[in-house]
Order: sequence, then C-alpha cells, then structure tokens
Amino acid sequence: MREILFKAKRKDNGEWVEGYYQKRYDLLGNEEHLIFHADSYKVWEYAEIDPETLCQFTGLCGKNGKRIWENDILMAHLDESYPEDVTYETVEWNVAGWVTHEAGSTDREYIDEFDLEHFEVVGNIFDNKELLQEERR
Repeated sequence: MREILFKAKRKDNGEWVEGYYQKRYDLLGNEEHLIFHADSYKVWEYAEIDPETLCQFTGLCGKNGKRIWENDILMAHLDESYPEDVTYETVEWNVAGWVTHEAGSTDREYIDEFDLEHFEVVGNIFDNKELLQEERR
C-alpha cells in the first residue's frame, strides 16, 4: 500500500514535521495549513506549518535507504573515471510522476531504478540551497 505522507516546517519553531497534511479554515475564514502527526510519546497532534515548505513523499528511497521527498536534493558520482565530479538534482512533480532536474536546466527526467541505485538524499531546497549554487561554478 502506498503511503501518502507530507512534511513541512512548523510555524512555531521551524523544525520539520512529517505526517498527514490538512488545509482547513477557522471560524473567521482564515486558512490554516496543518500536519497531523504523532509526537515523541506517540500522541497524535496537529502542527501548524509554513505551506511554502510543504513536500510530498515520493514513495521512493535513495541508495542509502533514506526517503525521497519533493524538493529534496539528490547527489551522485556518475562517472567512475572522475570521482570528483558530482551531480546534484532536485526532485519535483511533473505531469505523470516524480522527476529530477539539474540546477539551471530545463530538462526533466523521470526517476527510475538507476536513480535509486546511484543517487542519495543530501538535503533539500529550503535548508541546503548552497548545494545547488555549487553546481553552477
């Protein structure tokens, strides 16, 4: 069964929280973005989140077994002849599935088994923008 999970940064402390996303309106009609999650004591609670940081779980894991989320940055050494060459790609949703793309490129490639065997999650576009800037040097 496919897990439909989300993560986002909490509004109160900026920490990442994972769980089930809900958008709702309070009695005054104000929009609220929440993640329903279990705390460290396994008690379910809501956390108000910054909707700009909302990321969906792709259902996939990288070569190190870490979950791959929307907006994650994946890294790989694809040419054994040049181990110093590193490729960084960002994960996003396209018309029919999850894709990756390199910084500054308009090309998109659907994630496949090759990617899962060679790429590992090294960060995300919110916390690790410097990884994408390094790519442009």
